[in-house]
Amino acid sequence: MTSDVLQDALILSLKNIIYAWVVDSGASFHATPHRKHFHDYVQGYFGQVRLVDNKPCKIIGMGTIFIKQWNGNQWLLKEVRHVLDLKKNVISIGNLGGEGCVTTFTDKTWNVTKGSLVIAKGEKVGTLYLCNGISNFVNALTSTGEDTTLWHHRLGNMSEKGMKSLHSRNFLPGLKHVDLKFSENCVYGK
Repeated sequence: MTSDVLQDALILSLKNIIYAWVVDSGASFHATPHRKHFHDYVQGYFGQVRLVDNKPCKIIGMGTIFIKQWNGNQWLLKEVRHVLDLKKNVISIGNLGGEGCVTTFTDKTWNVTKGSLVIAKGEKVGTLYLCNGISNFVNALTSTGEDTTLWHHRLGNMSEKGMKSLHSRNFLPGLKHVDLKFSENCVYGK
C-alpha cells in the first residue's frame, strides 16, 4: 500500500506529465487548470468545486477541448471546466457515460468506446489511468487545409476507398484528390 501511494506521489510530481489527463471515475466533470487547452471558451463564474482538502475553488470558465490521440484521432471533450487551482487535467467517466460512451479498465490499460468505435485509450501508470493526448493543437482542427491526412483523421481514420467515395460526391470541401499514405497505426487500430 505504501509503495502505491509513493508511486502516485511521484507520478503527480513529474514535470513531463503536466499535460496528461487523469481518467477519473469520481470526478463530477472534465476540468483543467490550463486556459491554452480550450478550443472554444466562455469566461465567467460557473460556481465552485471542492477538492479533497475541502478547499473551495472557483470555476472561471468553460468550453470544449480537442485531445489529439497517439494514432492521430481527435477526441472532443465538452463542457470542460477551467479551474485554476487544479494540479492536473481530469476526464470525468461519469460525463462520458452521459454521452453514451463506455469506459473499460484493465490491469494496464483503459479505453472509451461509443458503439463499436474506440474513441480513446491510454495506459495505467502506477495506480492512475492516464490519457497522454495533446490538447493544444487547435490550428490543425480549424485550418481549411486541403490535406488528405487531415480529412482522414477528421473522419476517424476512414479508409482510402471510403474517402474516395465521399470525395466523388463533393462531401470533402477543399480536397483536390485523395492520396492516402499507408499507416501502420491505422491498420492495427482497425
